[in-house]
Order: sequence, then C-alpha cells, then structure tokens
Amino acid sequence: MCLKALLGAVDLQSRTDPEIYELANNVLAEITQNLSDGIYKQLQGSLSFGWATAPKFNAWAESDTVVGGPPQHKIILHYELARLLYRDAEEFCSFASNEQTKRLIQTAFADDATDLLPECFTLDDCIQNMFLGSLTWVYFHELGHLMQEHGRVRDDGSSASTITTIQELDAQAAQILTGRQALISHATELAADSEATTLCLIASARHFLRGPLVDEGDGAEVFIGSVYLLICSLACIFYRFNAGSSPNVITPITGSHPSPIYRLELSAPHIYELTELLLKAHDFDGQRRRLVGMTKQAADLGSFFCNYGQGTSTEETIHLFIKGFLQRPEFKPYSKEILTVWDEIHPSIMASRHFGVELGVLRFTSEFRNFVFSDSSMT
Repeated sequence: MCLKALLGAVDLQSRTDPEIYELANNVLAEITQNLSDGIYKQLQGSLSFGWATAPKFNAWAESDTVVGGPPQHKIILHYELARLLYRDAEEFCSFASNEQTKRLIQTAFADDATDLLPECFTLDDCIQNMFLGSLTWVYFHELGHLMQEHGRVRDDGSSASTITTIQELDAQAAQILTGRQALISHATELAADSEATTLCLIASARHFLRGPLVDEGDGAEVFIGSVYLLICSLACIFYRFNAGSSPNVITPITGSHPSPIYRLELSAPHIYELTELLLKAHDFDGQRRRLVGMTKQAADLGSFFCNYGQGTSTEETIHLFIKGFLQRPEFKPYSKEILTVWDEIHPSIMASRHFGVELGVLRFTSEFRNFVFSDSSMT
C-alpha cells in the first residue's frame, strides 16, 4: 500500500543513506518527467530537477521565465533534506509507537485521541508513506512558487535579471527580512503551501481512491491514512525550516517564513475540506467530523514530536497545538497584515499563474476575514 509500489516491489527495511538518495531521486525524477511531458509540454516550457550536495536542509526554486512567455523552471533539493526527511519519518513512527507517547497523548487529549498511526499500514509502510509524502510535498512547494512566479512578485520589478530564485533556507538566514519584503515573503510561502498540499492530496487520491494499489473497498481508509501521515510530516517540515522552533506569531512581520504553528493552522482546514471533497468525488462518505479530528490529532502529534521529542514538556508546548483561527485572537494582527498584502498581490499572481486547479490558490473565507478585521479581541 506504499506509494513506492508504483515503481516496483522494494524492501521496506530501514534504508542506508545512499538508498534514501536513490529512492528520492527515482520518485522526483519520475514526477519531473511526467510534468515535463504533460503540462510543461503543453505550455511549450521546460522543467528540470537536480540535487545539491551541501549538507543543508534546503530546497530552492529557480525561474528564468520571461514575462508573458512559457515557463522555464528548475527545482533543486539537497540530498541532506531527503536524508533528514527519511530519518524524521523513522523517528516519528517510533515515537508514535511508543507506549509512553500513547499515555502522554491520552493525558493531553483525554478521550479524543485515536490510533497514533493508521491501522491500514504496517510500521514500515508508515515510514515509507510519510517519507514519500513529505518529499513530494517539498517538491510541490517549490513547484508552487514557480507556478505563481513568486520570485518575480518578491523582486517587485527591482531586479534587472530574468532569473529569480527562492531559497527555503532563508527561514534561518542571517539577514532578516523586514517591511514589505517580509510581508510578501510570508504571504507567498503560505500560497506555495496551499499549492503543494492540493497537489499532494490529488496525487494521493489518484493512487489510492481509483488506482491499482488497493482493493476498491479499502481505498477510502488507505487514502485517509496517507493524508494523516502527510499532516504529521508537515509539522516536521515546518519545524525543520525554522531550525526546530516555532517563533511567536507577532507583528510587525519579519523574516522570510511564517511560524510553523501558523502554517499548520492555515493548512488544517484546507486539508480536511479537500479530503472530504475528494472522497465524495469518488463516491465515499466524506465523514467531516472524523476528518476534522484526524487532522487536528495528526498536526498536534507532529508538533508534539518536534517539541516533546526534544525534551520540552507538554505544559510548555500545549499552545503549539492547533485550535482553529477563530480561537486564536492573538493571531489577528499578523493575519490582518497577511490578508492585506495578499489582496494586493493576488491579481498579479493570478495573471502570472501558469497552471493549476482553482483549489490550489490560497484563499480566506468571509468568516475568517470578518474575524480578522473586526475590532474586538485584538491582542
């Protein structure tokens, strides 16, 4: 039931570093080839993919697209990123299987906790699916930057070069972005998150809900299990790109990347809403209440792993569990700045967007907008 089954039968034992690199390259090379032969060929553009050897948890997107011309894109991931994603998946699954962890989760979430790993997968399946989900999500995140030409938006016409580059490692950069640069960087990171999550869920639905990997009757459970593991992995990714911490969500906005908890809060409703839509599109029960609970547990468990696994107590990390934006008035000032700049750059982004489904575009509900721009409960 592992996505790697698409590429043939494999040994699901723990992998050496070279084996991780080979697996990652095979998967991403195939995705790149499919995109190149598909949408990029239709647009008369090009997409290439490569690896960097510097020992950094990093990825970047490079565009050489002329305004109005076909997309000319490149995605680079570091081998170290692939290695750490796999090791994180191993450690997370071991953590989630530990009896002490199960007791702590029961204490933190009382009767709301369910199985910490999907029962439809073996432990090895969980590791492989979590790794492949996180790897493809990072790749699609970089693709999301390119689809919407975020490099051009961030340059704001200030660069004479047609080549733009977005580095994920900038989240830990020594030179901290401020002002409008920081605002646009945060907003476009959230926009790339939305594109990546949408692409991952659609790909997972294609494999599990109507693909040859599972029996027809098992498709919904396996799909939901794969989504659960993807959510767990997002917490690991967001924390990794912020040096293992979750900075306070404050204004004025600085730096290049939003706080992990904010990214999780924004991703959660998008995930359970799209998961429900995909299930219903394939004639399965949407199970909204179950999906909401599953999404919260997966995000919280991922955050719990990133914090408690490093020796921090549950009392100190409980504020890093997702609650829903309407229960977080402390996020209103930050959200107001994000919404304001997003509304400003949205028209140019949509004019530059090369391809993608409508659901991939970052959006904010009327309820959320009313909450953010209301005068009450501002902190």
